[in-house]
Amino acid sequence: MKQKVLLVDDDNESLLHSLRHSLSSEAYEVVLAGNVQHAIAMSQAGEIDLLLMNLDSPTEQGWEAIDAITKENPFLPVIVITKQSELRELAEAAGARALMEEPVDGPMLLQTIRELLAEAVQSRMRRTFNQEIDFRHVPPGTGDFRDLLHRRYTTPFHYAVPQSSHWGINE
Repeated sequence: MKQKVLLVDDDNESLLHSLRHSLSSEAYEVVLAGNVQHAIAMSQAGEIDLLLMNLDSPTEQGWEAIDAITKENPFLPVIVITKQSELRELAEAAGARALMEEPVDGPMLLQTIRELLAEAVQSRMRRTFNQEIDFRHVPPGTGDFRDLLHRRYTTPFHYAVPQSSHWGINE
């Protein structure tokens, strides 16, 4: 069963489509929400495994939406994408687990998503109830998702095979 990622962005269509394509190619089910009210309704209606929200202002309704969603489901991993690194404390206080600065480093975002989704529910509960801090702040990347996708589908794989068998094969 695919893990479901709720993707929320109401102003950056190119980032939204790039993220959607990248996550879908990694075998995640991507659910889009065009605004925060839609995101709250969708998170209350169904099983969401991760919330990925693009926010740029500390006064946006998105912060209140994250707060409302994480109060209802405190174990839900939330990643905030923003252009403003100074919003780290606000993201952490709202219940986010990671803040990624734009331009988003595609491989780092995918690795963060994999790690957050792989965390056992018991670990999430222990962290939440013990109020352990495990917040990730990822500085801006050097390229966008289009670069990642281009490299992914145009770069051939090269397998390294040792010249002598040090693995105990055929010895």
